[in-house]
Amino acid sequence: MMRSPVSLKRLRFTPGSAEVVYTRKGGHDTPGPSEDEKIDAEEFVARVLVQIPEPGRHLVRYYGAYSNAARGKRRKTEAQLGAHASSGTSEEAVPTPPERAALRRRWANLIRRVYEVDPLVCPRCGGEMHVVSFITEPALIRRILDHLRYRDRVARPPPPRVHQPVASTT
Repeated sequence: MMRSPVSLKRLRFTPGSAEVVYTRKGGHDTPGPSEDEKIDAEEFVARVLVQIPEPGRHLVRYYGAYSNAARGKRRKTEAQLGAHASSGTSEEAVPTPPERAALRRRWANLIRRVYEVDPLVCPRCGGEMHVVSFITEPALIRRILDHLRYRDRVARPPPPRVHQPVASTT
């Protein structure tokens, strides 16, 4: 499960009883303090089972920046900015050098967390490296990789040693 439908910290069940006590967290519709809800055990299981999708059905819920609400707000803001841009009052934003440095740090942090390797540390000397540029042209990438493969090729092995019998002195 990507996200559990029930918090076990808020769930209490006494073996032998027919009800479950679930402590609700104060939300949008219940602004007051948290309250305990007593539910029949079978009803509680039915509520939880509704959250489990049928086999073969993909059910993904997005939270945070990927949620429908956040995407809707972004679209609304972009539409408002687009209206200002069409009237000619706004210019296209170009990141300043400090903003670009912050973007590079975020990229490096992401690589560090995913691959558990710091991309800005030199593997040979351990010194700090800097991003100079990003290469996006496929032909140039191919040339660089071919050069690296050529450089790493092993030289031709030496000829096999011929065993010569040692002359015996008798």
